[in-house]
Amino acid sequence: MASIEDLCDELVIMIWNKLNNFDVFYSFMGVNKRFDRLVRDVSYTRSIQLFDKDSNNNDCSLPDNLLDRLCFDVLPQIHDNIEWLTLEPLSMERILCAAQYSRLYKLTLVNFGHQSTRHYFTNESPFANLFKQRITHLNVSINFKLKLLLVDSNENLYAFISSIFTNLIDFNFTCHCFWRRFQHLTIDDSYNKTSVLQNVINLRIDVDTLDDCLRLLDGRLIYLRKFIVNIYTIESSTLNIGSKILTNLRYFSLTSRKPTTEYDNYILPLLQRMINLENLILCLRISWRSTYIDGFHFDNKIFIHMPQLRTFDFEITTSVPRIERGNQLTNHELQNTFIDERYRQVISYIDNDRRGGPRSHIFSLPYTIDTSLTLSSNFPGGLLSNIRHLLLMDHRNSFEHQFFKIIAQSFPYLTDLSIHNHEQQEQHKRLNEADENNPQLSIIEFSHLNNLRLDSSHIDYAEQFLDEMNTRLPCLIHLDISYEDLEIVTENFTRDATRRNCAQLNRIQFYKSIVLSENFYLYFSSLK
Repeated sequence: MASIEDLCDELVIMIWNKLNNFDVFYSFMGVNKRFDRLVRDVSYTRSIQLFDKDSNNNDCSLPDNLLDRLCFDVLPQIHDNIEWLTLEPLSMERILCAAQYSRLYKLTLVNFGHQSTRHYFTNESPFANLFKQRITHLNVSINFKLKLLLVDSNENLYAFISSIFTNLIDFNFTCHCFWRRFQHLTIDDSYNKTSVLQNVINLRIDVDTLDDCLRLLDGRLIYLRKFIVNIYTIESSTLNIGSKILTNLRYFSLTSRKPTTEYDNYILPLLQRMINLENLILCLRISWRSTYIDGFHFDNKIFIHMPQLRTFDFEITTSVPRIERGNQLTNHELQNTFIDERYRQVISYIDNDRRGGPRSHIFSLPYTIDTSLTLSSNFPGGLLSNIRHLLLMDHRNSFEHQFFKIIAQSFPYLTDLSIHNHEQQEQHKRLNEADENNPQLSIIEFSHLNNLRLDSSHIDYAEQFLDEMNTRLPCLIHLDISYEDLEIVTENFTRDATRRNCAQLNRIQFYKSIVLSENFYLYFSSLK
């Protein structure tokens, strides 16, 4: 049998790149001369991630014994190879003090925001010269569970970062929406415009409001060429944005998951100012519009203002009032509006929501905007290999077996599936009516599905997924479901037909506390 020692150097490093750096250092350094050489090779040590995961999968510091070995034995030998370090705050000081890192230009700081680390980000810090002179690329993420922020309530985080990292040309800032509501995470005029992120060329940022986005495009970032922004909510702006042309911008991506009525008032005029744009990505939920957003709209309202545009990726839903229902395109007509070659392939479908008016959903393929997607029962199918997390939601129609077959074929690498649907499946209605002509259903397999959430769905979907004659789930480890549904479907934790799909479960989440029986633990023997 072949072992890792039998593989060529390129394959060994390819395997190591799938693992945590510290696991590789701990397991392979000192094993033999070949592994010692490879573990120090520049192709492996150019980028190093030095943090761990706790039992809840949250980022945390490395264990002290491993941190000691890294700082004393490993980092002093490879520091001249390292260009990019990923650190968490509690171990950052030890790691940065362990070597000189002559080629380091990029930092990723996870769990950024601990008040206890503020002294690292001052002019008196031993890292001040590194941060000010050599770090040109910075990625920052703020965990929503942090209790304290790095800045005081009267300080602005972006101004604070700009005063420490003075040579940034690439800045990536992500945070939970909980923190974006706070004043020190807004883009406003309370600080000097010219001093904040003044040299940035590439900017990716999460902001709270449309005003935050518009201020970043008011001329203060004169070198900005690539701008990726996620806006928590798009509402009416308090600013006069004017019509100044954004001549430098070449790449623009806008995402906002909350419905907005302000697309035509603010987003469209903003896009029309980007006359030299080459790449555009839009991910929007547009509501209360008189007509669907379609290909003709893009052609006549956007493309005509962007003669240099080469690629356009989008995922857009448009909801229109009930009163406008009779004036809308059919799905066939909607699909036929996408005739420009820049569209490549487009998937579209239309829902008639009983809680509102009709709604269209259009998105481009290949779908690379995100790894998550929300769909209804009218999704027609199409290969979306990039999607890992899927929410299926429909308040009007049930999800049938054939639909899940389409889902399995369309999302071959799906790992997380949530179902929100309280409608009984038609196939179960027919079975309950003892329809002898009901055909045998083919078995569906979700080969990579780890997490399944059925706590907001009809019991039929528990039957659909847990019965091995309907579905095979060889990798299922986490299930959210009501206790009553699980008890019924498994026949009080005795049913053989549901045993296989439950065999690997190590966690079951109920929405209320339950005193569990001995039969329960015997049936779900892998629970932790």
